[in-house]
Amino acid sequence: MNKILSMMLFALPLLALTACHDEDDLPDVDFNFTIENATRADGYLYIVQGETMEITSIEVVNKDSGKPAIITAANFYWDYYYIGSAIEPPYAFTIETGEDTPLGDHILQVESPLYAEGKTAATSVVTFRVRVVADASDIPTGGEQSFVVHPRTSTTAEK
Repeated sequence: MNKILSMMLFALPLLALTACHDEDDLPDVDFNFTIENATRADGYLYIVQGETMEITSIEVVNKDSGKPAIITAANFYWDYYYIGSAIEPPYAFTIETGEDTPLGDHILQVESPLYAEGKTAATSVVTFRVRVVADASDIPTGGEQSFVVHPRTSTTAEK
């Protein structure tokens, strides 16, 4: 509970700083994702059917050097259906695939309220193409478990 309160207290000054700015002045950030039991390769996140993919952390990096930026939650959607939220850092979340999860392509979206000093409050969305495969041998070699993505952002009102 203390972590949640401290994050809210941290966000309040950012909200105050963003309220007076032009709505087109959106945060310019990257997200550092770290995952386990999945691999990012060839534009997809690969996971073996029946395995549990874990997003172990989402870190916000403000491209406006020296100024803070945060997300206050990460909401997860699988094939456009809400599957849950992470409400405190490091925004870890597990996605279980079962034997009944269809092989092939799926969509994973991560939507987050985004705040950056001196910028308009925003909503960020990162969309991943996910490929569920039958066996680990179906996963391309040379993939990564830690990577940087640039989210799509819009004003919170446009969400």
